[in-house]
Amino acid sequence: MSAVTIVLALSSMLLFLALVFEDLGEIADADWSNLPIGLIVRYLIAMGLGGALAGHILSGLFGRTGFLGWLLAIFGGVVTATFAGMVGSAIGLAPDLFLDGFQTRDFVAIGAGALVFPLALIGWPVLLPIWTALVSTAHILARRRR
Repeated sequence: MSAVTIVLALSSMLLFLALVFEDLGEIADADWSNLPIGLIVRYLIAMGLGGALAGHILSGLFGRTGFLGWLLAIFGGVVTATFAGMVGSAIGLAPDLFLDGFQTRDFVAIGAGALVFPLALIGWPVLLPIWTALVSTAHILARRRR
């Protein structure tokens, strides 16, 4: 597994956590006994797997030289986050899909996974520089490997 894959998996997990806890105050103030921890952990792992798969598939967008290479990496980060959200939603829904079968609401939920990136940034704007640093790290690691 490449460093790009790992960094983008972490990025996807971070976006999911930001979406769940819309701001830092909610993490500290949350009543953990009332939260569906099992479901949160299941989707956290699913988003990480989705990010790893998307990062692996799209790793060719990272590591190119010059300004165009940086633009391609940022574009790759957005595409990876979108793809990872959809794949992560599908992986997270897998147990339910095996029990109930595919239903229309499942397709909607998987499609909504594409919105994890923009919704996380809307709820937690300070995440943008953190996400940018993670994508930049993936780009730099990929460039060193080339």
